Amino acid sequence: MKKYLWLFFLPIFAISAEAANVKVVIDVENMSCSLCVTTINQALRKTKGVITAKASLKTKRVEVTVPENFPTQTLLDAIAETGYDGKVVEIQKIP
Repeated sequence: MKKYLWLFFLPIFAISAEAANVKVVIDVENMSCSLCVTTINQALRKTKGVITAKASLKTKRVEVTVPENFPTQTLLDAIAETGYDGKVVEIQKIP
């Protein structure tokens, strides 16, 4: 029985090894308080597919980790629903 378990788990490990994540950096110029940061973080974190989201009032940017090929428009739409405008400035592959 044990020797056949690897047949079940091997495809799962192969799929997860191929799946890569990216960090999307978004400018949100009109963030002006800590409530703005909290609102944007919550909206992005509730978005299906988002792994992490961290907004910064100091830099007026949000760093979002999502799977590769995730539509960035989905992130911008989530931000827009909170009343803020975002602009994607960078997408980095995470090694």
